[in-house]
Formats: sequence, structure tokens, C-alpha cells
Amino acid sequence: MCVKKHMTIEEQILLLESRGCLIENNSVVKKILLDVNYYRISSYFLPFKKQNGSYIDGTSFNKVFRNYIFDRKLRSLLIFIIEKIEIALKTRVAYFHTLKYGPLGYLSQENYNQHFDKDVLDSKIEKYIKKHINNPVIKHHITKYNSKFPFWVIIEFFSFGDVSKIYSTLDIRTQKEIAKSFNTNATCMLSWNYCVTQLRNVCAHYSRVYNTKMISIPVTPKKFHFKLDNTLFSYLLIIRELLNDKDEWNLFMIQLESLIEEYQFDIELNRLGFPKFWRHILNS
Repeated sequence: MCVKKHMTIEEQILLLESRGCLIENNSVVKKILLDVNYYRISSYFLPFKKQNGSYIDGTSFNKVFRNYIFDRKLRSLLIFIIEKIEIALKTRVAYFHTLKYGPLGYLSQENYNQHFDKDVLDSKIEKYIKKHINNPVIKHHITKYNSKFPFWVIIEFFSFGDVSKIYSTLDIRTQKEIAKSFNTNATCMLSWNYCVTQLRNVCAHYSRVYNTKMISIPVTPKKFHFKLDNTLFSYLLIIRELLNDKDEWNLFMIQLESLIEEYQFDIELNRLGFPKFWRHILNS
């Protein structure tokens, strides 16, 4: 089996130059390539690449690296705003389910729809308890409550993906109640949870957002006058809907606009799915 050979930093720079990349300062680029994997940075060269593998005229390492920095800062903004949605979803899933079925009702098969798998849930609970065995909250409930964890306690140890999956297995009435609390419907909620979980994982694992299409296309609500797609712009619109907090969204928009302005000469907003009047749409 053929495997790519290891390249020294000097060889990496020579390869970039052979493809037409302008290296303004060798020392600076060497330090960057010691801090950031060549393979990671190479994906940011894709918009500058010609069919023959060389780069378009004027492509500089500095410009490409600024794309990388923009993407890193964008991920930080996104993970901050997604965290608020994740916490709200955990809170509301636990609240509405325990309101109907009690603190330990989440452990019973009959309190979910036909897609629920109790063995999977039990396995996750066991895994999280073992993983966080020294956590004061876990210790407290083991010693004082004989390892009986109310739903609102244990759900805090679940991932966004776990909670999204749990939402999909709730009875339809509970799904609708939770969706209504987010000012949407259960169909949109199911789709949007899945999509935002994907974006959250991309950001959390430091993967590329810029010039990337997401895997899933969110369901478009009837009130929208255009169809959502799998670009970041569409994902921002569903984040705005799920956040449902004008002040928080306005703060996010100030930070986003500032970031875009800082890198306006380095990035192309269409690579994020942004239309011409993106500010108006996101602020409406």
C-alpha cells in the first residue's frame, strides 16, 4: 500500500512555492507550519487551486493563512452561540419530560415513542457516570440518593447529539411542547437539532467551516420566503430561530459583522452561502 512520505518543514515550503504560492517570510511560515499541520492548512488553499494543481497568480501564504485565522475565529463565535441552544434544549427536554413522567420517568421504555432504545440510553448513562465518577454531583447522588439521578441532573452530562437523539424519541405531544417553547414546530425542531449538532461538532473538532457545505439540509419553515440549503448562512438562520433571544442575537451579529469586516479583503462570503443582502436577512 502506497503511503505519503514525511516532508520536513523546508520541503513543505518548497512544495508550496513549486505550486505558485508566494512566501513572504520563510521564518514566519516555518513557525506557522510547526504550529499548524501542513495538511490542515492545505485545505484552505482549495479556493486558490487551478485544475492542474498549481495556484492562481498572486496566491500568497499570508492571504491563505488569514483565511485560516478567519475560520478559527468564526468557529469560536459559533460555538459560543450554539452553547446557549444546547443548554436550553437540555433544560427543556428534562423539564417537559419530567413534568409529564416524573424525575425518573426517562428510564422507562413506555415514556417514549417506538424509536427509543432503552439499552442504548442505559449504556450511555453508565458510561457518563463512570467517566465523571469523581464529579461532586455524581458522588452526591450515588451516596445520598442510591445512584438515582433525576433526568435534569443526568442530562447535563449528555452531549448535544445525545439530547438531540432523545428529543427524536419523545412522544409527539412532548416534542410539540418543547418545539413550541422554541417558537417552532416539531418537524423543524427535529431537523434543526440534527443540523446544529453537526455544526457544533465541526466547530468543537476544529474542522473547516469556511468554504464547506454541511451534510444535512435543514427543513425550511413556512414563514421563510426562500429555501434553506446546507450552507453556513442557512445554518445561521436556524440558529437565530432556536436562540429566540433578540439581545443575544444582536450581540452575535455585532461580533460577526466585525469579524467579516476585519477579513473582508481575504475572504469570499459566497463560500459561506451568504447572499448580497445578508445583513438585512440575518437582522430581520
